[in-house]
Amino acid sequence: MRHLFLLFSLTFSTLVYAQKTLQEIRAEENLFIMKLIGIVVLILIAMPFALRKFRSNYNESQAEYRPPFHEVQQPKEEKKKKKKEEPQEEEEKVVDPVDAALERLFNEHKIPQEKRESLSPVYRHYIELKMGKIEVSTGSFDINTVFDKVMTRVHTLESDRNFEIVFDIDAAVPSQLIGDAERMEETLFYLIQNIVLKSSSYLIELQIKRLNMGDGALHLEIYIPYDKDNFQEEKLDIFTPFVEGTTASGLELYLAKEYARLMHGDITFEPYNDNDSAFMVTMKLYMPNPSEMRHYRLPSKTMINHTILIVDDHAESALAIKKMFEYFKNEVEVLSSKELFSALEMLDDYDIVVLQERFFSKQLIAKVEKIKSERVLKTVSLNRTEMFEHTDTGITNVLDAELAKPVTVQKIFDLLVSLYQEK
Repeated sequence: MRHLFLLFSLTFSTLVYAQKTLQEIRAEENLFIMKLIGIVVLILIAMPFALRKFRSNYNESQAEYRPPFHEVQQPKEEKKKKKKEEPQEEEEKVVDPVDAALERLFNEHKIPQEKRESLSPVYRHYIELKMGKIEVSTGSFDINTVFDKVMTRVHTLESDRNFEIVFDIDAAVPSQLIGDAERMEETLFYLIQNIVLKSSSYLIELQIKRLNMGDGALHLEIYIPYDKDNFQEEKLDIFTPFVEGTTASGLELYLAKEYARLMHGDITFEPYNDNDSAFMVTMKLYMPNPSEMRHYRLPSKTMINHTILIVDDHAESALAIKKMFEYFKNEVEVLSSKELFSALEMLDDYDIVVLQERFFSKQLIAKVEKIKSERVLKTVSLNRTEMFEHTDTGITNVLDAELAKPVTVQKIFDLLVSLYQEK
């Protein structure tokens, strides 16, 4: 019994002690948890104040070291500038293939820099043709305007050369046409310029005729007589493109021929009038009104049926102008200067007198003044070019009008209108 009592007492004591120990542990745990909760609460309470303080200190430090405004903006501006420049740099990298080929051609043939600007149009057209970049356009145009532009360009480039160009235009050639006026101008310009450069003749005549093809289409034929020996000496195909020193004459005939082909025509070099040769230019064009038979109509009958005298020592030029006046139902006579001055009294027989500018002598001026005092006489100066200008007041006082070579039907039309229109 005693042992049982001791075992019971020991067990009870152990249990009491264990319970007491457990209570102490729980109390400590609870105290620790309470302390931890308290610490967390204090941290949460203090955090807003700490964050506010930190922000304040940060702003103060930034204010102390803030860079100037232009330094802040500079990176942004540089970025914008860089973005703007990037497309330009990309565009600069794109090289026009025609420009690149033109530069190579100049370098290959060692064309000096000072010559390149004047030669650039011819060489550029040559390259564009080779690359297939030239196309024919279609529009209505006045053939006389094309002739005038061609002559202006030729005289501008070759103003120091003594030459004369004559247009012998058939009356059946209409003034208004449909086709590529620019290509026609380039064809004639390159051809005539090449002839002027290589010909020793002072006179270049263009005989212009028309061939009907039906459906409003016509073939325009232009014959240009030329001394074939000039080309035979070169011993080459004259239409083969080649570079000739620092000139473009080796390309002009090639360009003229290719442009004519673009207009469904051609340029050939063939026998003409037995002993001579001629360039023959053909091109296909259209008429706005195929049924129209008369292409120039003067506004008044007072402008037709006049007696006209032409004094021009260049027979080809005088005969071509004669045909144009006759188109408007005038009676026309051609004399040389020698024939005129041998009998000035014959001036009394004419309504209009057309004389080369160099024939206005004091004797002739006196005769013209006398006739004008008695009746109506129209006096016209036939000038070498549009750029010619009379400086002698004695001559200008007796002049009614001036007519510049090369003469076209349109110029004759305008002349008659200006002489007889009501003022």
